[in-house]
Amino acid sequence: MFEASAGDITTSTSCGCMGAPRAVAVVGFKAAGKTRVVEALVSELTRRGYRVGTLKHTAEDQPLDKEGTDTYRHAEAGAVSSAILSDNRTAIFLRRAMNLQRAADALGDVDFIILEGFKMLDLAPRVIVPRGPEEVEMLRMGLEIASVDVEGRVKDAGDLPVIPIGDAGAMADVVEERAYPLLAGLNCKACGYETCREFGAAILSGEGDAGKCVRYGGAVLLRVDSSVIALNKFTGSALANVVLGFTKTLKGGENPHRVELEFEVRGDA
Repeated sequence: MFEASAGDITTSTSCGCMGAPRAVAVVGFKAAGKTRVVEALVSELTRRGYRVGTLKHTAEDQPLDKEGTDTYRHAEAGAVSSAILSDNRTAIFLRRAMNLQRAADALGDVDFIILEGFKMLDLAPRVIVPRGPEEVEMLRMGLEIASVDVEGRVKDAGDLPVIPIGDAGAMADVVEERAYPLLAGLNCKACGYETCREFGAAILSGEGDAGKCVRYGGAVLLRVDSSVIALNKFTGSALANVVLGFTKTLKGGENPHRVELEFEVRGDA
């Protein structure tokens, strides 16, 4: 998919991530209490008036639908995707993996995204949940903003604040202050850093601006197979100008404000 804002096809100099949901990953080993931390964060942030979405990762290849439901039976019959709608809820089941950023976009209009189970994720700040002191360093990669003590076994985590599981307010305070939007995960260097991890560390130290990520910093967004493709100012502007040139020659496209182009690539292309 190609998306462009026709009113401004040059890269924005302001923070392009304004309005984007901020993210934080709650990470730890199995049975550490991560879900309890997520529950506490979601509850407290919601109480403060924020809209919160969550994303859970599992390494187990198991059905995500409940056995015996109609949608489960649809999938068992061979459906590659199925959905169920009610007046107030929607559930969609896909028999394929989804790009993390695309899944985050599917959460809709939220203020915060809390991720659980993405232990190696380096695209968002991290709250670690160690089961013991020895796991603190095992879980660190330079993007940590807090350590949560679930069972009273981890009183010290070096330079990280240690927050007891019962203090949801303190957890939410840290997330409010330090969370930033999910990065693109391309290691494209467009932000001026070698990797997204280095960029994230710079954001946390106050030296980086999340708006410089290609996911947020440009007026032109190119997605190929659900992944964002890095475009610098020149290539983004050139691509937008070509598409806009054709668009403006078409009936109904003379004065566009937003352009979306989506097509399938055939095998002989």
